[in-house]
Amino acid sequence: MIRKGDSLTVLDTTVLSNFAHVDHVKLLCDLPRVATVDAVKAELIEGTETHHYLERAVKVLGGKVPVVPLSEPATHLEREFLGTLDPGEAQALALAEVTDGVVVTDDGDARSIAAQRAVDVTGSIGLLVRFVEAGDITEQTADNYLKRWIDEAGFRSPSRDFVVFLR
Repeated sequence: MIRKGDSLTVLDTTVLSNFAHVDHVKLLCDLPRVATVDAVKAELIEGTETHHYLERAVKVLGGKVPVVPLSEPATHLEREFLGTLDPGEAQALALAEVTDGVVVTDDGDARSIAAQRAVDVTGSIGLLVRFVEAGDITEQTADNYLKRWIDEAGFRSPSRDFVVFLR
């Protein structure tokens, strides 16, 4: 049973999709107490019909990235968030909040709600910074990933050059 204080790192669909796009979902598997939710799993599975690279993300779900069912308090929050967020973001944010964890999302509305509710939040770029600082990937690799996300996947970034985020 997942409880308050478990401090999960909860991934949403976009983050898993981004790292699957560059064939490096494995980087996400070693995040502290990493998890995701049923709605994210469903969104990824549905997406594999048109975006075959998402199969890389689906493969780690339930194993290296546990899919955590929502508790009653998280389900209550999910219902509240569904007025503004898609199911994946709503569930991920709800789970992060009830476990005093971190929601990993690139969705602007989810990030705003997380900030209003004092839920820790990061996104795909924040993870790239973390992986570079930890020595898991080079700055050049992170820059390549960012440019591929922008050029190939339509990712929106405040800068096209990764080095900006290391300052």
